[in-house]
Amino acid sequence: EEWSYIKVEGLGIWPGMVCPHYDRIQSNGSPRMEDFDQMLEQFGQYELGLGIDHNAALEVDGDDFRVVSIPGEAGSVPISDNEEEEDGTTFVPGVWLKYVDEEGNVQRKVCPRSGSLSDLLQEVNDPE
Repeated sequence: EEWSYIKVEGLGIWPGMVCPHYDRIQSNGSPRMEDFDQMLEQFGQYELGLGIDHNAALEVDGDDFRVVSIPGEAGSVPISDNEEEEDGTTFVPGVWLKYVDEEGNVQRKVCPRSGSLSDLLQEVNDPE
């Protein structure tokens, strides 16, 4: 069945779009992360996004956040170069920071495991 994503207002915690189940394949057969990138590009330069894997969450407490995930589950975030979990997993559940750069290309980086929301926005505004 053919369908499209829509952009809706959220809780106002994040000044951009959020994609839950980021690392999953949709019922239409498309990887959700690819559809999310296309949607970010559609809304243009400097659009912000958070891609939250299926077995992860972004917990917000006041101005602080932390990424939580289910141990032993696979996700889209690499553990680190040449490392793996005890069960052989090399990608774990996590959160991606995404933004559309000056040329209209979607850029991404792994969200820190914890910190302040204002620092998280700085991570996106000053990606290097």
